Amino acid sequence: MTQEAADPLCGEDAASLGRHIVEQSTAEDMATVRDALRQLWTDPVIDVWLTSANGHLDGARPVDVLALNDLAAVLEAVNSEVSGGLR
Repeated sequence: MTQEAADPLCGEDAASLGRHIVEQSTAEDMATVRDALRQLWTDPVIDVWLTSANGHLDGARPVDVLALNDLAAVLEAVNSEVSGGLR
């Protein structure tokens, strides 16, 4: 039996579990951000914003910043968008 077969936390199983944990931990924060952005945009545009480099976040993507548990920084970026974007 290989190490990977004996250990369910190796290989793709581990990656899948990791993605699931991150998704679960950010779900509530993601909902908060989406609700705030709906003042401006529709869901498809919000999806692009969440997955694009953001100047308010020093070039980081909002989804990545949320995965690092920094909802406050993403909400600051949202507030900047709501108040008129980059100036």
